[in-house]
Amino acid sequence: MFKVFSGFFTRKKGKDGNPKASPFENLVIIVIAGAIIIIAASFFSPPNDTKDTMSISNISSEEKNSAQESMNGQEIITALEKRMSELLSKVEGAGEVDVMIFADSSSEQVPAYNNEQDTRSDEGASGKSSVISETRQLALSGNDTPVILKVIVPQIKGVVVVAQGADDILIREQLNNAVCTLLGIPEHRVQILKHK
Repeated sequence: MFKVFSGFFTRKKGKDGNPKASPFENLVIIVIAGAIIIIAASFFSPPNDTKDTMSISNISSEEKNSAQESMNGQEIITALEKRMSELLSKVEGAGEVDVMIFADSSSEQVPAYNNEQDTRSDEGASGKSSVISETRQLALSGNDTPVILKVIVPQIKGVVVVAQGADDILIREQLNNAVCTLLGIPEHRVQILKHK
């Protein structure tokens, strides 16, 4: 058995008389190359921060904080209704469109925290012991307001769309698909009605 195992570490000569790498050396080279590729990929890949929540992004931090301070659940829903009405009214044949969204009335703001960890080691008669204490402090901006990482919008329970062109089945289906896609809700939570 030892002879078989030691065969992995010895160099064998090829047909031309030159020494060739053993299978073990080839395996080590492949593992090292793989580790280098994985480490390099982690440096060049963008951070992956996908959540199933809508948040305010792509604006400066000052604008972000002021926008988040003023937005509550009802204001988020009202702004969403207005934007959806404008968008859906652009669908060919839809005509004038009104949207009403029923949702939980509250939104959740996720603040940033500064975490500090303190480790203290004591040596006593019974041996070495360490005590770890952690403090969590709310992160504040320059004007002593909390830094908000994101605003989680209220959960949408149902949507009613009233459109002039809703008597056409194709227009109704397009509006229904658009609402489901934009809000990420199932079809049974959307009702499309004809405008009077």
